[in-house]
Amino acid sequence: MTKKNKSGETEAHREALTRTLLDRRQELVDQVARLEDDLRRLDGNVDPELLEKGQEQAMARVLERLDEHDRIEIAAIERALERIRRGHYGICEACNEPIPLARQEAVPTTALCRPCAEMRETFERP
Repeated sequence: MTKKNKSGETEAHREALTRTLLDRRQELVDQVARLEDDLRRLDGNVDPELLEKGQEQAMARVLERLDEHDRIEIAAIERALERIRRGHYGICEACNEPIPLARQEAVPTTALCRPCAEMRETFERP
């Protein structure tokens, strides 16, 4: 018989989820490193005759925003991995109810069930 935790996960599911999160984290770390290299090259190797200053700055801002987005996602992955280690993954942090497996698979970094996530989103809108 396969042992399940409170959220309905099996050990095999947790292992697969952990691997998915670790793979995505590595992909993002690699992407951040490439973006940082691009920013360094942009800072030092742009010929002012070929690019106007405004275009150069706009490109740098785009790369920085992408970099920040990746860092936020990496942090979310780290929090999800910590919840897995502590045995709290798959339990909504707001209502303590199990997060459906389909939501966990669709949004592996989620800490909230869909109703709680929607409620939080509603209250956080400007």
